Amino acid sequence: MRRKGKGRGKSNILLYFIIAGAITLLLAVVVILNQGPTNDVGRADMDRVRPAMELYRTSLCDCCERYEDYLKNRGVEVQTIIVDQQGLLDLRRRFGIPSQLFSCHTSVLEDYFVEGHVPLEAISKLLVERPDVDGIALPGMPQGSPGMDGAKTGPLKNYAKTGHSITVFMEL
Repeated sequence: MRRKGKGRGKSNILLYFIIAGAITLLLAVVVILNQGPTNDVGRADMDRVRPAMELYRTSLCDCCERYEDYLKNRGVEVQTIIVDQQGLLDLRRRFGIPSQLFSCHTSVLEDYFVEGHVPLEAISKLLVERPDVDGIALPGMPQGSPGMDGAKTGPLKNYAKTGHSITVFMEL
């Protein structure tokens, strides 16, 4: 009788490995399907809406040029306007952009502001959904964001500003 028990234990172990493998595969599929929009999805939305942006920046910032290239390479029409620091502050004041949302450049897209190195997916969402917001921002100059060097160290939190309220608009 003991021999039958030993054989059954080995088949149980094999069954556990098969079940564990199936669960791992299923979890991998769920993670892949829940990763959110890709650059292709954002690009398709941008092809549909064909935006034109005015990008206000100083002449001293290389990452602003790289961000401009990022947008142009994805079909966005960009008009760059070189201003001094005071001109940038005046524009931000006109749109009511609070200092905690500041980055190195400010764009104007239709009636919205787009502050900083905002990824195309967030801009696409803004133009497709047309929410009742003043604009969106990716504060600071996060590593790995469009136009910035380095690897992304975490999700890019893009914020929306409406009146005096600031909320998370999209995490990428």
